[in-house]
Amino acid sequence: MIIKRQYSIRDRLLYSFLMTAALMCIVVLYSFISTNSVAVSITNAYRTNVELNEFQTVLDRVESSMERYIGLRTFESIEDYFSWRGKLDSMALRFTTSLSDNPVLLQEYKTKKLMESFLEYADKAVYARRGNNVSEYSANYGSALRVYGYLTESVHNLNAMYFKRNISGYGVIFEDMKKVEVLSICILVLVVTVNFLMVYLLITRITGPLVDLSRAADRLAAGDFDVELFASQSRDEVGNICRAFDRMTVSIRDNIETIRENAAIESALRQRELEIRELYKDAQLKTLQAQINPHFLFNTLNAGAQLAMMEGADDTCTFIEKTADFFRYNIQNMDKDTVLSDEITLVDNYMYIMKVRFADRMNYIKDIKTDRLDIAMPSMVLQPLVENSVKHGISAMKSGGTITLRVFDLDGILNIEVSDNGAGFTPETRDKLLYGSYFSEQDSGDPLKIPSVGIGMINVITRLRMFFNDQKIFDIRDNADGPGTTFSIRIQHV
Repeated sequence: MIIKRQYSIRDRLLYSFLMTAALMCIVVLYSFISTNSVAVSITNAYRTNVELNEFQTVLDRVESSMERYIGLRTFESIEDYFSWRGKLDSMALRFTTSLSDNPVLLQEYKTKKLMESFLEYADKAVYARRGNNVSEYSANYGSALRVYGYLTESVHNLNAMYFKRNISGYGVIFEDMKKVEVLSICILVLVVTVNFLMVYLLITRITGPLVDLSRAADRLAAGDFDVELFASQSRDEVGNICRAFDRMTVSIRDNIETIRENAAIESALRQRELEIRELYKDAQLKTLQAQINPHFLFNTLNAGAQLAMMEGADDTCTFIEKTADFFRYNIQNMDKDTVLSDEITLVDNYMYIMKVRFADRMNYIKDIKTDRLDIAMPSMVLQPLVENSVKHGISAMKSGGTITLRVFDLDGILNIEVSDNGAGFTPETRDKLLYGSYFSEQDSGDPLKIPSVGIGMINVITRLRMFFNDQKIFDIRDNADGPGTTFSIRIQHV
């Protein structure tokens, strides 16, 4: 079975353009070659006249330079004479050197002989003038002028004969030009006609099915879904559109029935959604009721501190007081801004509690070298950083764990650093925390499954950037002098 190849609309347009372009190129190329040939013929026809006029000009220069040297006897005039004489000799090479029955060639022969006589007398006059032989250069100078007159007349006659011969050839050239013009017009008309027919047939083949398709679409828009399918066998773009329209029509018919079936299911789902919302609100209420009242916890810690004091347990009393101060700060500054000194005090209280917990396993170093402790900042910023260092940095160490808090001024910038000598961060975790991709990869839809390090660190970084309007205020880097991590906050002077 032979399958007939069907070209796409793009291919048809491309072939039409290429064919038209090829025909136009042929027309332009033919016109260019023909015009160039005619131009060359005209140029060649009148080249002899141009060259003869140049010969006459050089001849005049030779005569004038000779006359100036005879009269003035200057170095410039004799130099000009020999220069122009050489050019005249080279130009005379185009003249025939033998007799001929052709009148033009015979005139060229006479002109050449007269030129040779003129140059002979002129050379003798110049040499005699150089030798200051008055009688000899006068006689030769007069002969040279007489021959120069004959030579000028001969050149004029030869130029007239050249022109007469060229005029007879111009008629042939003009007829060739007319033929080229007529042929070019015929070819151009043929190209335009062929191009018009190709475009007309191509547009008719495209627009016919599209008109039928538009009418069928109007029927669908009016709600009439019983339109006939096209079942097009064409393999071009229009055929593809018709087949896609057939698939769409069938799909619409199927979807209408599916929509009706889903309407009842959707109504039941909405009712179920309302019930789930009521259950969710009830669960939220129960969760809130189960939370511990922080004020009750704070008051209980104060009572415990007083009891320890009365019993003489000073260390226990101090521990409970530090814990109470820690919770008091959280309660009072939950939604407020604070100052750097209060944040440092909170870290001191927290580290006291951790020292009790870890004993000699952990050291706390505080290095404050600035008097700008009254600078405003968000609350609960430093403590989460210290807690992260304790929990994820040194909690697994059996001994030698160190937390360092440094505050200092450098180049007009207040630097706050929290460092540890623990395990540190992986580069991937550091980049996720700093550049905001941590939650997008860790959040699986359940808030309880997001690691606390991500929640705390992202919270601190976000609040610092928003408070100081500085995206580069916070950084995480590895320690340069050993293992561990340093959290750095750089605050510009305000």
